[in-house]
Amino acid sequence: MKSDNKSVYRDIYNKIRFTIIFRILAFSVIILAYILINFKSIIRYSAFVYLFIASAIILTLIYYAILAYLKKKENYRFLVYFGFVQLSADFVFISFVVLFNRGLNDKFIFLYYLLILISGFIFLRAGVMIFGIASAIAIGLSADLQYYFDIGYHSYFLYNPDKLLFITSTNILGVLIFSWLLYHFSGELGMLSDTIVERDEFIKSSQNFNRELFNSFSQGIIVLDEEYSVVFLNDAAIGMLNLNYIEVDFKHKSGILHKFNVKISDIFENFPVDLLAANDGSGDITRETDAENNLKRFELKHKNMILGFGMTKLESGGHKIGRYILLFRDITYIKQLELESKINEGLTTAGKLAGWLAHEIRNPLLAINTSIYVLSSDNMDSKEGDYSRLMGIITTEVHKLDNLVSDFLGFVKIKSKTIGGNGNFEKFNLFLFLEELILRYSLNAIKIHNSVGKNAEIFSEKSRVGQVLANIIQNAVQSIERKAVGVKNGAPETGIIRIGSKKIKKGADKNYISISVSDNGEGMDDFTLKNAFKPLFTTKENGFGLGLSIVYSITESLGGEASIISRAGRGTLIKINIPA
Repeated sequence: MKSDNKSVYRDIYNKIRFTIIFRILAFSVIILAYILINFKSIIRYSAFVYLFIASAIILTLIYYAILAYLKKKENYRFLVYFGFVQLSADFVFISFVVLFNRGLNDKFIFLYYLLILISGFIFLRAGVMIFGIASAIAIGLSADLQYYFDIGYHSYFLYNPDKLLFITSTNILGVLIFSWLLYHFSGELGMLSDTIVERDEFIKSSQNFNRELFNSFSQGIIVLDEEYSVVFLNDAAIGMLNLNYIEVDFKHKSGILHKFNVKISDIFENFPVDLLAANDGSGDITRETDAENNLKRFELKHKNMILGFGMTKLESGGHKIGRYILLFRDITYIKQLELESKINEGLTTAGKLAGWLAHEIRNPLLAINTSIYVLSSDNMDSKEGDYSRLMGIITTEVHKLDNLVSDFLGFVKIKSKTIGGNGNFEKFNLFLFLEELILRYSLNAIKIHNSVGKNAEIFSEKSRVGQVLANIIQNAVQSIERKAVGVKNGAPETGIIRIGSKKIKKGADKNYISISVSDNGEGMDDFTLKNAFKPLFTTKENGFGLGLSIVYSITESLGGEASIISRAGRGTLIKINIPA
């Protein structure tokens, strides 16, 4: 049987079953009313009353047996026939009751109206039309039988035919008007019934779809009520948490709303209930809150797993079933990968640091080694000037190594608070100092303009300022080389680095020398610009990511500050402010 026929069959079956139950109740009321009305003469008809009651009970049992048989067969056509047979039997019974009691003058004439109503309830317009017309005909035949035969009020109506005509016309007209009204109402009721059936089928289909949808999720879903009791789980949650050991029918209730009588604390011993109550709480559970989306994320260790949770709290309103929605998945493997990634990243970083440190140490060691070799050589000139020069080289390179180690160990996070201390502060000409640095990087394709005033002087640690400026200039040169400056407006474009300075004042007694270095290299995008000063961050294939971080760290240790302005494809401007 098709699904549409099944729904119609089920609808008529339920209506016929209701009619059978209603009939026995109606018969009981009718018999009781008959007894009360004819109480004085009921003794004469006691046998008839008992027979009537027994017949009604037997007929009801027969109807139920036939209905059960038809339900088993699921034959729609036989069920319709059975319904009409019942109504026809009721029609005959009502006609006999009316005719042989007091005829058209009897109070039981209302049973015709009841029959039409029941027929409309079961078969809608068709039932109303058939039994409405049949009732009108039966009333007319009853009038004829009462007038021509000694039935009911025959003698009265025989001498008062106008009364019979009036009663007959009134009853027929009443039945027809009632049938007409019910006919139109039954049409609306039929459309409403079809709509209800359609909606019911749609709701059932939606429920099945939603159940399959939620059960198809790889993430576990748990819904809790106000008391933190579980009212919904999907298959993934049941399988992931292995809930079959609890004496609750989780398996067959997955994907539907159901009161499981299990609290979330019964499943997770260390579940952070304070999160549900919107408290911060304490504990070892990793938490994260997205206030904009009303979402809280946290991780929870459960047995041998690490579960990642996302919790949403529904706003208080008309819902009475669920309040908290928990989505979770097993992130144990992801956590293992993160740990391995951190280890590998640490090893890579260590390798980069070792390579950078070896590179930075090699040159001073070479100079020291050469100077010591010359000093220990038999051909060493005994002139005091050469000796002093070589010892000065050794002292300078040792000092460089000492600064290198200091910068490496923490990138010089301790700022100098006094001019004294361990730093070798001295006053020097910034223009001449830059000229010496520029000689190292002056290439054919790159022009470096020193726009610093020739009389500009600064009082600071000369070696560290040199290290800062050397790193900045080297970065500028490399940026120009990576951009591969070529043709612009039909003529070869030259890489240009400009260095300038000016005095600035911050506060009442803070004077600074602001040194700016700009280039027309490849520039930086927003992400690179944001992370440029971070240690070990680099975009170079063979870079170590320490150049600009050392610039920032040394400038900070000298009591100054560093900043960058850059645009991708246009160039970069680095500015450092050093106390004067």
